[in-house]
Amino acid sequence: MPTSTLFKSRLKSVCAAGALSLGALAPALSTSASAQEESSSPFTLSANAAIVSEYRFRGLSLSDHDPAIQGGFDVAHESGFYIGTWGSSIESYAGSEFELDIYAGYATEFDGLAFDIGLLAYTYPGSSDTYYLEIYSSVGGTLGTVDWTVGAAYVWDQDNVGGTDNIYTYVDASMPLGDTPFSIAGHLAYEDGAFGDGKWDWSTGVSYDFEQFSLSVSYVDTNVSGIGKGAVVGMLSASF
Repeated sequence: MPTSTLFKSRLKSVCAAGALSLGALAPALSTSASAQEESSSPFTLSANAAIVSEYRFRGLSLSDHDPAIQGGFDVAHESGFYIGTWGSSIESYAGSEFELDIYAGYATEFDGLAFDIGLLAYTYPGSSDTYYLEIYSSVGGTLGTVDWTVGAAYVWDQDNVGGTDNIYTYVDASMPLGDTPFSIAGHLAYEDGAFGDGKWDWSTGVSYDFEQFSLSVSYVDTNVSGIGKGAVVGMLSASF
């Protein structure tokens, strides 16, 4: 997608409120071990849905500061390979008011570290010459009570991004607040290329988890004005 009104790239973190949980390009990819044990199938299906006060991606408001509805599903194999899709309502772009992401990758754990690599396609149904592809990868682990993830996403030269590449790098961290259902998280990222010219984005927030639901409030900001100006973003999500 070219650098026009939406001025975007994506690494879902898929966290709509500023990528607070970013390793995860597939937001509902992880399913409880007990659920996996109950099924004899090598495949696991999971789904997610969310309502957000605005759709923030890499710090930028792709819903023009309006609320958005989001959701997706994933199919994962016990080998570590997975495929999935995720969508969100957006501000009108090239005749489309919907972003649909399709991705596939491989996730595994080794020596206490979680690795993830894959390919993501951004599409905008109802528009033309707007889709593009991105390679993503991440590594994460736990230090004490802090979960951390370091990752990158790369868009190579493509016609629909103006024939220019783009690189996005980030670091995320989250920590539970004692034995409570609350946790805090932070995110810092740098982007340069087709979608960012020395662009920084950062966020910090708190979430409350109950059963399969999560309620979060985050402050998201960038060094870009307009759709990148700082804002408080709320999200209510559910995973199944």
